Amino acid sequence: MSASLNGVPGSSGYLVSDLINMSLRQIGVGAMGTTASDADLSDAVMHLNMMLAQWQRKRWLVPNLVDLSFVSTDASLYYVGPGGDLDTPVRPDKIEAAYARLLNGAPISTPGDFLPIDFTGADFAVPVNGLDGDAQPIDFPLSIIQAYEDYATIGLKALRTWPSFCHYNPAYPLGEFRPWPIPAAGIWEFHLVFKQPLQSGLKPADPINLPPEYWDAIMWTLAARIAPSYGQEASSTVTALAKSALNTIRTSNTQIPTLEMPAILIPISNPFYWPGLEIQKL
Repeated sequence: MSASLNGVPGSSGYLVSDLINMSLRQIGVGAMGTTASDADLSDAVMHLNMMLAQWQRKRWLVPNLVDLSFVSTDASLYYVGPGGDLDTPVRPDKIEAAYARLLNGAPISTPGDFLPIDFTGADFAVPVNGLDGDAQPIDFPLSIIQAYEDYATIGLKALRTWPSFCHYNPAYPLGEFRPWPIPAAGIWEFHLVFKQPLQSGLKPADPINLPPEYWDAIMWTLAARIAPSYGQEASSTVTALAKSALNTIRTSNTQIPTLEMPAILIPISNPFYWPGLEIQKL
């Protein structure tokens, strides 16, 4: 892992202390021959960690989504977070997408790993139902029930068959994932897509492992955030540059899914039909 030397970024970016010192100088702390105190640095590190915790909850401020999986055990409830059925460093606040994979004789994905799969090679060339040939898993999207109030209206929650829906409750410290209907154990694999955790618990000597466009955003936004601690308002220049840097990240990270309509409203005889349009969420 590379760190910065004299403010020159390495492959992992600037150090936390580099960006904090630059942020403090934008509001006059440590500028013109003065030195920021240890208390100033300590407070700024706390502000940085709190700011990144806020950024973590905003899709457009997180540069990457991860796709993590775990195998169905015929349960109606699975826990997501540290030590849960899906073991992640922190519990996600929400899932962006979900799908169920019918393994179809294919090998189980490595639990908790986000690895590229090309679905080729010896692992997939295994017999299926006694027949020779490639074992190709089949993925089926899960429609997300956004509110527990809607999940509560399901009459037969214990229905066990092909999964079509799911609900995620961001309980703390472990989130709760409920598939419906409940699929059989062993032959299904759940995949949850959510925001990759940003860094947390940073210390002054830690590198900022984020894309280069984040360095500017961190410096200016942190300067605006800590200015009230010194009895001042952030200048219009600091505020404008912070907004500009955040807009750059927004432009880079924004991903807009295809607009969907209920399948029942798109019959094949519809004059606005095109091949593939019938594959819609209910």
